[in-house]
Amino acid sequence: MGPSGSGKTTLLNCISTIDKVSSGDIYIDGMDLNTMSKKELAKFRREKLGFIFQDFNLIDTLDGYGKL
Repeated sequence: MGPSGSGKTTLLNCISTIDKVSSGDIYIDGMDLNTMSKKELAKFRREKLGFIFQDFNLIDTLDGYGKL
């Protein structure tokens, strides 16, 4: 919780590896996210994270069955 512009979304994006940090380190479960390869990050996301998005992030041109 905090005011608009305080960095809440940025922090969550960095923890979830959506964004990379420009300085500092993020350790989760003893792993430094900044030093992990793309393959290691994919495994980390798959095994350690779950996402609940505020928006559905759906493609407007697709219907519920993936058709245009």
